[in-house]
Amino acid sequence: MNNPTTNPGAPQVTSAQAWKKAASEGTPLTVPSNNTCLVRTPGMEVFVRKGLIPNSLMPIVQEAMAKGKAPKSLDMPADPKMLDEMMDLMDAVTIYCVLEPKVSPTPAEGAIRDEETLYVDEVDFNDKLFIFQFAVGGTSDLEKFREGLGEHLEDLSAS
Repeated sequence: MNNPTTNPGAPQVTSAQAWKKAASEGTPLTVPSNNTCLVRTPGMEVFVRKGLIPNSLMPIVQEAMAKGKAPKSLDMPADPKMLDEMMDLMDAVTIYCVLEPKVSPTPAEGAIRDEETLYVDEVDFNDKLFIFQFAVGGTSDLEKFREGLGEHLEDLSAS
């Protein structure tokens, strides 16, 4: 262990309070709609532990965790059930990871919506996909995401 007192120039150890503060304050993230939010990046393991990953997506997630990379969600088969579960997962990740503005689950059909609340169904699909990619993959994949987004959206609009 590096002790700055005995090893000048060694990095200072981050205190528990500073570590918790950084995790609770989040990271500013500008999404494709050009809005900015504060997000936490817990990693895929937290989503597995919290039971947010549908069973049908578990093989994709396990492979991604083994490779240490975010799942290639855009390369999934066009199985309607799997796509629906992927969208549910992106909603759950958006609700969990976006600290500010707080994102709430979609209210039940017919329920009165609070005008001051941002509901997950009001967040643009591209923004949710971007938040998901950032939350599970960090910043390394974001440039590739931005570059490939237009191409994938053209593919989706053609179907």
